[in-house]
Amino acid sequence: MRLCFIFLALASCKPHDNRPVSEPVPELAQKPRFIFPTANTQLLKIGNETNFFARTNPERPWQSGAYGCVRNSRTRIHEGIDILALTRDKNNEPLDEVFASREGIAEHVNRNVSASNYGKYVVLSHKVDDLPAYTLYAHLQRIEVGIHIGDKLQAGSLIGVLGRTANTREEIEKWRAHLHFEIGVQINSKFNQWFPSWYKDGRNLHGNWSGINLLGLDAAQILKLNSKGKFSLKQYLRSMPALCTVTVFQGEMDWIDRYPELIDDTNIGGGAPVAWDLDLNFNGIPIRMVPRRGKVESFGVKYRIRHVDEDLRENHPCSGLVFRKGQKWIFTSKGQRLMNLLIFR
Repeated sequence: MRLCFIFLALASCKPHDNRPVSEPVPELAQKPRFIFPTANTQLLKIGNETNFFARTNPERPWQSGAYGCVRNSRTRIHEGIDILALTRDKNNEPLDEVFASREGIAEHVNRNVSASNYGKYVVLSHKVDDLPAYTLYAHLQRIEVGIHIGDKLQAGSLIGVLGRTANTREEIEKWRAHLHFEIGVQINSKFNQWFPSWYKDGRNLHGNWSGINLLGLDAAQILKLNSKGKFSLKQYLRSMPALCTVTVFQGEMDWIDRYPELIDDTNIGGGAPVAWDLDLNFNGIPIRMVPRRGKVESFGVKYRIRHVDEDLRENHPCSGLVFRKGQKWIFTSKGQRLMNLLIFR
């Protein structure tokens, strides 16, 4: 199958030759962007969302295949987007090829369908405005045999074929074959060490790239912004509204080591931080960090919620991070797990 990605900044494009791209297009080299991971770009046509998103069943709206609070009556988050297949074989199985959305490193390659609800999937890591990010390509029918952990892939490199693999009770039906695609961030680079402290008898089959350690952003929104050349990950994260602000009573965190660009510090040189105020978005991503210096009283706790945006929480019922107990806001079990992982060193 031949594929031609159309970039708005280019006057022409070349057919994809089904081999990893050895030299990126000059425009991409100057301004790297996220490109569409399949030939389906209907998202860019106003009103064509129904031809882009794979809804969860024929009676549901296209939004059920989009990002956010779109599942289980808006109580469960969908951290990626489900991109519909465009081409089929005589048995109605998908033929769409899947490509790396951006230059990156293959961090995880899962070919064992029974090991994950994602089925066969690949995770790539990227540098975006000097910030670490990942893309995830799931439910693949086939992963290219030449892709291995540690490989560097150029934007547009062939990853595999779109499919419907998943370790779930109900299989993905043929009509709904799709690519589950995520753009997001990794909570802690030491997840592998943290895992046994929280899951005493659990098995971590995916190392630091377990889904528990990955928090998704709205990939459809990012793809649209990229198509216009108007995307900065730093600005995107910092502009998000905060679900809550939480004070963490420790001076060092893996997240802060990896995302120093998100620090909001008007007192540079004022001494080493002893605590941090973190703004978390509705999905639990720390979008801003403000250091605290000098004496900070923790009262024997590791962290404390300082503020919750009740309207934002009500508008995002899938968040499931905090709840009110009397006059006090506390973390749910999901929120406690997030915080425990976030502060782990």
